[in-house]
Amino acid sequence: MADNSDENFDKTSVVPSDTFKLKMEEAKTNPPTLVLLMGPLSQIGKQWKLVNSPMLIGRLPDLEISVDDRSISRKHAQIKMINDKIFIEDLGSSNGTEVNSEKLQAGLTRELVDNEQIKMGNVIFKYLAEGNIEATTNQEAMSRAITDPLTKAYNKLAFLEKVDEVFKKAKLTQVNLSLIVFDLDKFKTLNDSYGHQAGDFVLFELANVVKQKLRPSDFFSRYGGEEFTILVTGGNLKVSVDLAERLRSAIESHEFMYNGVRLPVTISAGVAGLLPTMEKWEDLFEQADKAAYKSKHDGRNRVSTIQSV
Repeated sequence: MADNSDENFDKTSVVPSDTFKLKMEEAKTNPPTLVLLMGPLSQIGKQWKLVNSPMLIGRLPDLEISVDDRSISRKHAQIKMINDKIFIEDLGSSNGTEVNSEKLQAGLTRELVDNEQIKMGNVIFKYLAEGNIEATTNQEAMSRAITDPLTKAYNKLAFLEKVDEVFKKAKLTQVNLSLIVFDLDKFKTLNDSYGHQAGDFVLFELANVVKQKLRPSDFFSRYGGEEFTILVTGGNLKVSVDLAERLRSAIESHEFMYNGVRLPVTISAGVAGLLPTMEKWEDLFEQADKAAYKSKHDGRNRVSTIQSV
């Protein structure tokens, strides 16, 4: 009897086309998009949907397209939509703007074509026209890169990018910004007593409890292990302390049932608000982290701040 194993191994599989069709239909709804190809490591792969006009590009943190690179001018260029077409205009920048190696004259608009590259100093964008499927695939890849696979919260990489961005914006615009840092109490003991699968269950379930209490503008991330962070924009310190207390109470009262056993789960949280004396986001994190340590030192299962509410 002939051995057809090699032939079968090399045979092309016929797969249903539904997934492909769905991807293509989804791509049709993609608006024109800029993707960062080269620039700050924390922003590579980031996308900006070109849905407004004009949209300013530069290193100022409050711009529609902000890239923190010293080779870009504070207000470097702008994107305009004219008769459903996308144009770019250099705003007299120090290092100029090039589209596919063509240097633009300041003040003159130039229409963008699908897949063209835009160079500004040491930064390179790629322009994806409306309906380009690459925008969908790039977004999916970026989403996987910044999402914690267990809890589906943002991961530490996403937090580090976001906190730097919102801190600079808050300093510039004088908008309230607070940070909540919390971790699970005696999580190692829980793992040792019930197993690591029980620990994973608790982390997953806890994240779902937290998400139900947050506003869309609150940025929730798993910082590492059993430690989590929440960036609260627009609310003062008291608002964030109250939010942390609601989360603490909800987690304490939630039934974490694993294999018929209710697991003991509580958190210790620290809260800090942005102060005028803070020069970098690490200053905000340090105060929130110290407050979380105070909660643990004072007996756990509580919310603390080392600032005046």
